[in-house]
Amino acid sequence: MVEEESVRVVRCGGSELNFRRAVFSADSKYIFCVSGDFVKVHSTATEECVHILQGHRNLVTGIQLNPNNHLQLYSCSFDGTVKLWDYVDGILIKTFVVGLKLHALFTLPSAEDSVFVIINKEKPDVFQLVSVKLPKSSSQEIEAKELSFVLDYINQSPKCIAFGNEGEYVAAVRDFYLSVYFFKKKTTSRFTLSSSRNKKHAKNNFTCVACHPKEDCIATGHKDGKIRLWRNFDDDKKYTYTCLHWHHDMVMDLAFSVTGTSLLSGGRESVLVEWRDATEKNKEFLPRLGATIEHISVSPAGDLFCTSHSDNKIIVIHRNLEASAVIQGLVKDSNIFTGLMVDPRTKALVLNGKPGHLQFYSLQHDKQLYNLDIIQQEYINDYGLIQIELTKAAFGCYGNWLATVEQRQEKETELELQMKLWMYNKKTQGKI
Repeated sequence: MVEEESVRVVRCGGSELNFRRAVFSADSKYIFCVSGDFVKVHSTATEECVHILQGHRNLVTGIQLNPNNHLQLYSCSFDGTVKLWDYVDGILIKTFVVGLKLHALFTLPSAEDSVFVIINKEKPDVFQLVSVKLPKSSSQEIEAKELSFVLDYINQSPKCIAFGNEGEYVAAVRDFYLSVYFFKKKTTSRFTLSSSRNKKHAKNNFTCVACHPKEDCIATGHKDGKIRLWRNFDDDKKYTYTCLHWHHDMVMDLAFSVTGTSLLSGGRESVLVEWRDATEKNKEFLPRLGATIEHISVSPAGDLFCTSHSDNKIIVIHRNLEASAVIQGLVKDSNIFTGLMVDPRTKALVLNGKPGHLQFYSLQHDKQLYNLDIIQQEYINDYGLIQIELTKAAFGCYGNWLATVEQRQEKETELELQMKLWMYNKKTQGKI
């Protein structure tokens, strides 16, 4: 009797690129993004993945440049380690074993031998910001068990923590509270906004925070779409805040430019807003970015920005608000009606992508080849709207023909169906 071979499962790619903020190299040539238990290094010029940093045994939850050596990168993971990489050659330099589940990572130039991490103590929803001392040693794997407490009762998301004014203080937001810890004075100031229970229809909840790089100014994003700029927060009684308001839904992320002259914000409108001099009147827009903006990053050189989106893509943007590169991962639609198919011609994995589209994804190169717009209608992101759904697709045996079915159903008795046939065109290298 022949023994049956065991099934071997191999991951080919398709992890989230938008789980955490992307990070730029000091010279803006590379952009780093977490991708499952990997860290991917992409060229900002060609969009190509030049290195994959492998070594973590669980989800990577944070990445930061080494402030003392800009050719090195720190990463942290749920596996309880902080790793130091040479990203130019793609080599692991050191592993620091903390031994606790690490949820986020921060670095400061003033804290030479330490990094800051978010950890979870005892209760599942109670998170702390702590400093981890990184011991100096020639060993490749070192225990880093010396932790110093900084802030308690914080949000586990790194978007809710920010260091300001060259590391003089750290700000944290959760629910209706803003906490500011001053490193020199070793004191904490706390500010509260009235909750939605006290004000009719108010959605004051904090969603994100950013700190001015050179001044005592904190920007906070809120569920109601407002941005608040806090000043004089070193005094619990004299503090002030001003409001900026353009977003009609929650502010998903905020980032100051390197000089602090501009504030960037983004949300579900798929529009990047630049508030120049942090004023309501002086703002610029980069619209139609295709999906909810989840994260915003700024390069250390100040010449590039990038936005991470809910459809698993990263857009690299020049300082003049012109998009220059798109790094697109595998799009996970809410429903994969078409199932998984393989295009006989390109050998790409084919399935539902962004609404109304089929995505062709190369598993060999772990990148999207192209999107085919099937429904050919502008998608309106409205919860109550009944959308046209792409429900079925099938290829001919050589991949020259593709059949698709789309449907729309307003009532149980009213089902609209439409079938389309697509033919491969050699000139355009696409389907028409």
